[in-house]
Amino acid sequence: MTKQSTAQRSRTQVRRMADFTVEQAIPRESLGPGFWREAVPLYPSRGRKLVRLRLDPEIADWFAGRKEDPHSGINAVLRAYIERRRADGQDRA
Repeated sequence: MTKQSTAQRSRTQVRRMADFTVEQAIPRESLGPGFWREAVPLYPSRGRKLVRLRLDPEIADWFAGRKEDPHSGINAVLRAYIERRRADGQDRA
């Protein structure tokens, strides 16, 4: 088993990083509203991996405003996305 590590950035490195806006994001094909109507939340086992994820503020706020645990909600949406892609025969994003 290998040790998991997180890259630590200095303040100087963080200041040098470029900021990006939604307008600068790479356009991606939309899954469409039908996908999300049919998506079923699937909750994984307890064997989770800790990761850092940068979310747009409105996405983080939306999940934070739900009654359930925001982390579980985000995880369920991502899991539903992966399961749907696998069902469509698209193992890679």
